Amino acid sequence: MSDQFKAVIETLQGEVQEKEKEVVDLKKMINSLCPKAKLPIIYPDIELQSFQSVGQFRNDHFYGQPLASAVREILSARKTAGQGAASVNDIYTVLVGGGFKFETSNEDNAKRGLRISLSKNNITFHKLPNGNWGLREWYPNIKEAKEKEDDADDASAPAARDPLGKDGEDGVMFSNKKATS
Repeated sequence: MSDQFKAVIETLQGEVQEKEKEVVDLKKMINSLCPKAKLPIIYPDIELQSFQSVGQFRNDHFYGQPLASAVREILSARKTAGQGAASVNDIYTVLVGGGFKFETSNEDNAKRGLRISLSKNNITFHKLPNGNWGLREWYPNIKEAKEKEDDADDASAPAARDPLGKDGEDGVMFSNKKATS
């Protein structure tokens, strides 16, 4: 009998999530029309609200997990829910709600640490121009940071000079010029 109730509850929870998504979509549509009507955005926190309702995690879900793994899971859940990148504040809220234990009890320091960790892990995470963070794999066409070319510029590098200026007429230690007598 208990299994029957669980099955019904799970089905109803699925329906609730569908209805919540419909409401979120309607609110987003209203928000997109507001500027055209020269009105302020009516639902400014819809991204955060929709993220929290669609991406619910148990209150112990992230406990004991590495930070990068937890953030990756959060961003993947957003993608699955039809949302994109998230702000540090949004990610922090979900981490704390999911039981992630930061090494500090100060919220600002925890967010700063989160921001630093995301910045250092640029193989996995990518910061968008608007300040939000997404998974790098979502953006295959972004330009790579210009890497140093080790040997490409050797031909144009200046030759080493003889400190005493005795090797050649122009003071170049290793020159391609033939010595003239």
